[in-house]
Amino acid sequence: MFKTIEQIHSEYDGHWVFLINCTEGEHNSIEGGEVVISSERRDKVLREMQKYQDEQSETYIFYAGKIPEGVIVL
Repeated sequence: MFKTIEQIHSEYDGHWVFLINCTEGEHNSIEGGEVVISSERRDKVLREMQKYQDEQSETYIFYAGKIPEGVIVL
């Protein structure tokens, strides 16, 4: 089910989120997608997202919430 980035931030606050079937807006920003994995633990999301390595769609991973202290974002 497609969700906007705003919906995802609200629903998954404090979680790492992996999306498939993403749509892009202006300036190549992600507008939303289908949440297939979410967890408070980044390593769990990274492990589980491997099963989507052959996905033929735009994918995106991000942290929905305030960035925790000690985490660097690129």
